Amino acid sequence: MTESHPVHVMPVDVVLDVQAGESVFGAAARAGYSWPTTCGGLADCGSCISNITQGVDHCLSPGELEQETLRRVRPGRHSQDPSFRLACQLQVSGPVTLTKRGVRPIA
Repeated sequence: MTESHPVHVMPVDVVLDVQAGESVFGAAARAGYSWPTTCGGLADCGSCISNITQGVDHCLSPGELEQETLRRVRPGRHSQDPSFRLACQLQVSGPVTLTKRGVRPIA
């Protein structure tokens, strides 16, 4: 059985079951939800940036590509804030709550 962790997404108020090695963005798609993006989850556009409101300590460290995009879309000291992450890259090791407007069920 694959290890998974709950990610509560607000304001849509849905809990995603994110599997080990899977991004929040991928889990949302698997569960039938669309996440705002223009690059399709390639960590280029920054449209999927989300605010971690609980469980930031359960977020795996961002990789180089995510860090580069965060520096570009959130320049200055805000690019180092661990509570802002790209959902297309975000993997978790425990329960997390985040906010991202525009997450919707796929019709």
